Amino acid sequence: MISHKSFGRVLMMVVALPVIAALGNGCSAAQSAQQAAAGCSGLSATASSAQATILAWSTALGQLNTAATTLEASWLSTCNEMNTALGLDATQTDAGKACSVLQTYISADITAGVTVSLVVAPGACQASASVEASCEAQANCTVTPATCTGGTIEVGCSGSCSAECDVTTTTSVACTGTCQGECTASAAVQCSGTCTGTCDAPTWSGTCDAGCSASFTGSCGGNCTGSCKASSGTTQVTGAACAGTCSGTCDAKASGSCSAKCSGNFSGGSCSGNCTGKCNVSAGASCSGTCTGTCKVTTPSASCNGECKGSCSATTSPPTCSGGSLSCNATASCQGQASASLSCSPPQVTVAVTGDAALYAAYQQFSNDIGNAINQTIALKGPITTLAGDTISTFQALGDVGAGGVSCVAAQASVAASASASINVSVSASASVSGSSS
Repeated sequence: MISHKSFGRVLMMVVALPVIAALGNGCSAAQSAQQAAAGCSGLSATASSAQATILAWSTALGQLNTAATTLEASWLSTCNEMNTALGLDATQTDAGKACSVLQTYISADITAGVTVSLVVAPGACQASASVEASCEAQANCTVTPATCTGGTIEVGCSGSCSAECDVTTTTSVACTGTCQGECTASAAVQCSGTCTGTCDAPTWSGTCDAGCSASFTGSCGGNCTGSCKASSGTTQVTGAACAGTCSGTCDAKASGSCSAKCSGNFSGGSCSGNCTGKCNVSAGASCSGTCTGTCKVTTPSASCNGECKGSCSATTSPPTCSGGSLSCNATASCQGQASASLSCSPPQVTVAVTGDAALYAAYQQFSNDIGNAINQTIALKGPITTLAGDTISTFQALGDVGAGGVSCVAAQASVAASASASINVSVSASASVSGSSS
């Protein structure tokens, strides 16, 4: 079980959105959308592929902006519900501030020794195939699944995946592949990184709270038997404290190298045998447990909630083509339109709190609201990140955009800024419900 006491964070995701200046005119999302739509009135889908793509893009941005604004309001409601249940300030009208009130409370709990575990398994989300197909038809695309010429296709997925599935998250997720990050397993597994838990190896390098019974060299927080090398020189000791380097045996808190099994809790080092607990790896290692980081499943999977490097039965974000090009210029925008109205199955939320019954009760009461908001945040962040980052040069590379294209893209700046700001608030809110800083 993952706890804040051990990590300082359980969820959620870190998103790098385009840096777009926030609007200072106080316009609502609806007003921005209306103004932006008027700025695209000079375009025609039949004039050129570039203009057709811009039209699909502008429509998708508007719909995603509306969805992101609605999601932000959901986070405001959810955090204020939690605040009310905990007797906190529930008068904030801004989602960021409301969720910050909750974050402050949970962070204080963690500092006081309360342990909190919040694990969310997102439900499967299905984008509207008819919306995407209609958009591609209007953009003069062939209405077929996107293909990738000269490269590998990657698409956000919440369904079955025909190839490798990569799930990257700071939420603990089940993993039966390769984990790049932290793998937590109840059974003993080989660990090529840093092991925290128990190590059954005959040799290890790290820290064992039970000490080391043979061939130890390092710092001993208990009693050392053997030689003790300190600033005053080297002396032979038997069951005595050593303020320097102990060589021999150590009966507690041994930090160094050892040629015996660690019979207690092991941490902060490498285990040449099997590790039970947590294994931190940067290059990736086999994992049969839960992974916090990136879990790669290389075989076709019936359930993929991440990046699918093949075909996916339920896409959640526009496809990209690594090393090649997609078959339709407007595919990303059309899938963005479809993602703005996803249909998602209920997520699974698992909560464990030790030391604060009121917080546990609040989590239990509003777990569905938290899970649904996280579901939508995951589904929207990809399309918004992709489409808000497009510029006029993106479309000029496709052909003649005309003066109308230039005006339309410029008019969408306010919509892109609004959508990016809203999804950033939601990403921060998802971290706040667990007491994380970001």
